[in-house]
Amino acid sequence: MKLDVRYANHPDDSKKYDTELLRHHYLIEKVFEPDDILLTYSHQDRIIAGGIMPVNMTLKLEGSSEMRAKYFLERREMGFINIGGEGKVKIDGKTYDIKHKDGMYIGLGV
Repeated sequence: MKLDVRYANHPDDSKKYDTELLRHHYLIEKVFEPDDILLTYSHQDRIIAGGIMPVNMTLKLEGSSEMRAKYFLERREMGFINIGGEGKVKIDGKTYDIKHKDGMYIGLGV
């Protein structure tokens, strides 16, 4: 899992950014990588956005010191949409089959 942490800035600062700086601070250029989890943790909106692309292996979301969490949903909730092929998601020991364009909400603490 790769976690890119981006820190918040004052809104007035962004008004002075040129295109290069705007792209540097706000654009998430790479969202998917085969057999990896790519996430961006933005303190600007306190969100984590990213992609998970299992191809040849099972991938597991885990907590990190940057998130101050032992497990991924200890302090947050999430939703996802499957834009790939059919697959499976395992949540608290229960496995769910997901198809293309299926979505799911997973609550805090799961």
